[in-house]
Amino acid sequence: MGKSKSRDIYEISYSLKQERRRFVRNAALFVAAFFLGMNALLSFVICPVQQKSLSMEPNVPRGTLVFATPIKTKIKRGEIVLISREDKSLSAAQKAADFMIRSFTLQKLSFGSPKKDMMRRIAALPGDTIYMKDFILYVQPKSERHFFTEFELNQIPYSVDISVPPANWSPEIGARGSFDKLTLGEDEYYVLGDNRLSCIDSRVFGKIGGGRIKKRVLMNFFPFKFLKIFAASKQAQN
Repeated sequence: MGKSKSRDIYEISYSLKQERRRFVRNAALFVAAFFLGMNALLSFVICPVQQKSLSMEPNVPRGTLVFATPIKTKIKRGEIVLISREDKSLSAAQKAADFMIRSFTLQKLSFGSPKKDMMRRIAALPGDTIYMKDFILYVQPKSERHFFTEFELNQIPYSVDISVPPANWSPEIGARGSFDKLTLGEDEYYVLGDNRLSCIDSRVFGKIGGGRIKKRVLMNFFPFKFLKIFAASKQAQN
């Protein structure tokens, strides 16, 4: 009887250990799958982003949360996008490390990219000839003979903040309010902030390549008073 009881206890103990191992293994697999799935969702489908500066006011006020999605279709004139601060490509090993870091931090941290992406608006497309006067951009598309204001051509309706500068304002300070004609080359874009007096954009760092444009902003979703969907106008779609 004693040996039988000892065998039963041993078998029960062994079964409990096996069950505990299966539980730990399944829990670890679940956690890994959860983080990888969330990373895939946030990387390839949609992710929340907080606007922390005044650069896109009045359309995206500081503190507003927006939904953004990776660029998968042709970039539209007037779209709000997220652009990388540096034109920097990662090696295959760095991309793998970046994917893992993003997975387990839910996009909070990134390998080799301590600076956050900037939120700016696509003001001009490759082939456009542009100039600025009094903080308004004038655009001559490659296929057109005349210049139009940015508002006549945009596919995503928007307004800009061009508050009158103070009386002692110097045009040499900050971003320029006027500049002469320039033509964008192939895969070159000109981006601007909506707050034209308080923004670092292409007037400061110049034209950008398409590789720096990472995501498009779909909508403001919080606070609810700023709820807004950034969709192409029907006139632009026709």
